[in-house]
Amino acid sequence: MPTRRTKLGSRWIEYYRETARSPPAATLSLALWLFEAETIRKKQRFAVDLGCGAGRDTFELLKRDWKVLAVDSEPQAIKRARSTASPKHSSKLTTNVIPFDEIRLPRCDLVNASWSLPFCSVKHFNSLWQKIVASIRSRGRFAGHFFGVHDEWATDEEMTFLTLKQVENSFRRFKKELFLEKEWDGTTTSGKRKHWHVLSVVAKKL
Repeated sequence: MPTRRTKLGSRWIEYYRETARSPPAATLSLALWLFEAETIRKKQRFAVDLGCGAGRDTFELLKRDWKVLAVDSEPQAIKRARSTASPKHSSKLTTNVIPFDEIRLPRCDLVNASWSLPFCSVKHFNSLWQKIVASIRSRGRFAGHFFGVHDEWATDEEMTFLTLKQVENSFRRFKKELFLEKEWDGTTTSGKRKHWHVLSVVAKKL
């Protein structure tokens, strides 16, 4: 799980190194299973991996024959994400180095945001969320995580922390397929102790 971001991005480089060989996020795995259960005929779909990090979810999407736009504000993340694509899959991958407040999202079947949205500044979060909702096609999905207000990092004004009600209201145009709130004492990827408050969501746009 992520460490708190620093201005120099050094913690992100550590995070990429620690997670590069990790399995895909459980929320993404569920979303992909739900897509695959809906049709027998194979259909190539398009996903945006928002805050792609080291590319573990990007790699899983490419392996499942999705076209992917991998987005991150850190050039090192995009470099690592591109390295996950084999020559066989590289034609299906596009990338963009851009911060959340400047991003434009294309129409897609899935927005995957594993552990990334909390690192959007609160002053830009509502605008970003509106872009996410608008980009997802009807019957498309969102898969990702939010940090709750009891999270240990909740005093950080450069991040976004939401109440359960706020997250629920964000999905009024969706059918919630997974909506899990959890609090626990654990550690970050760097081994530091931390109290977590996380909401994990998979939802299908109506």
